[in-house]
Amino acid sequence: MDPAQFSTDALLSSTFRDDYGLEREKLESLYSKSKRHQWNAELDVEWDRFEPDVDILDRRSDLLSRLPSVQALPENEQASLFKAGNLFLISQVLHGEQAALMTCGQLVNSVPDMDGKFAAAVQVIDEARHVEVFARYLQCHGRRFPIDPDLQSIVTQLLAEHDWEAKCVGMQVILESIALSFFRLGEEKAVEPVLAQFIGRVHEDEARHVAYGVLTLEDRIPQLAEETRERLENWAYDAIARIGGRAGKQSFQSQMQALATTGIDLERFLPALMADFARIHEMDFSGLNDPMAQTVLPNLLRIGLVPERLVPGYLAQGWVVDRDTRSVRDIHTFASETQDMRRVFQDQGIDFADPAQVSRLED
Repeated sequence: MDPAQFSTDALLSSTFRDDYGLEREKLESLYSKSKRHQWNAELDVEWDRFEPDVDILDRRSDLLSRLPSVQALPENEQASLFKAGNLFLISQVLHGEQAALMTCGQLVNSVPDMDGKFAAAVQVIDEARHVEVFARYLQCHGRRFPIDPDLQSIVTQLLAEHDWEAKCVGMQVILESIALSFFRLGEEKAVEPVLAQFIGRVHEDEARHVAYGVLTLEDRIPQLAEETRERLENWAYDAIARIGGRAGKQSFQSQMQALATTGIDLERFLPALMADFARIHEMDFSGLNDPMAQTVLPNLLRIGLVPERLVPGYLAQGWVVDRDTRSVRDIHTFASETQDMRRVFQDQGIDFADPAQVSRLED
């Protein structure tokens, strides 16, 4: 198999409409705004301002900057560590943007209403621009990491989905919401001048994409059959368990590839790093952004895909979900509430990474 590419089969249903009116005012407004706010990644970014020797993002936005094992490294090794981590993250963003490009191309065919077709069509050009700008940015650095197996698994499933609602949930509400948090962070914390130029524009595009998914699905989800809605609830839970890395299975394990490129003596550094993480309950998480609590779970609550049966599973991952207020509080995995819930699952022999098993939890 060629490691530079992978393929998936999709049985895609296409809907043609002999009705060309835009019926929903909010979606029409998003489409109109998208047309007015197009930008050119080739001409609207001053690529000659690139500075290869500065940090990409402010180090203080990264949890690693607070770890004694990292603080003990020489300055040149710290700089290499943070740059490799940022380039790994931007590489995964690039791969996710290509997935969004391909998924939106599918949505143009499968979404039944003309409003949705227009919104998906304009998102296709947005995503093509994002792929272009991030690929070019990584080329400036001379380094790009391959797609992580966890992300590849989610993308493969997403592209093969036959229901347009599942594609919309997976892309606009989950992956795009996670990307939105990164772009918001980049807009606030970018240090490298070229990234600082374009990341705000990408953030603006992405906010429209997430809004489209939420506006479309909050009307659609209540109309679905119970069996279909339950499948989407489980789909969302499974994706969050894999991406969030809090369900007992480490996510994005290929991030270690980035660490291996830093030149740091890993035999010396890794034990100290693991010792820091073993004391996770002593860490200061203030000011750090959690995309799941900030955007993903609140949006899933809004569209009606966080059922009561899965709330204990989210708690076992460190998120307190209030379905009545549609709010989420991140208490992380070391909190007593989280640990208590994990013991309940363990006592009943339930793997809380599996939504089907979580649903069998007894009171």
